[in-house]
Amino acid sequence: MEPHWQIIVFSLLVVDSVGAIIMSWCGRRWWIHNLGVFAEYFPPAKGWSALYFLLVLVIGHLLGLY
Repeated sequence: MEPHWQIIVFSLLVVDSVGAIIMSWCGRRWWIHNLGVFAEYFPPAKGWSALYFLLVLVIGHLLGLY
């Protein structure tokens, strides 16, 4: 039986990466408008969020969870 903490951490990473994809593809204008100076240092980037999601899926595959 696999440890439950791996499933919990993987689930949190998947939710976070999907949220990053949604924010970078659909909520870019909201992010820049509401966060002001912070958005200059952390802009929503489509490529990085897709790479983050891909890396989360690779981690899940290597752990045998996906």
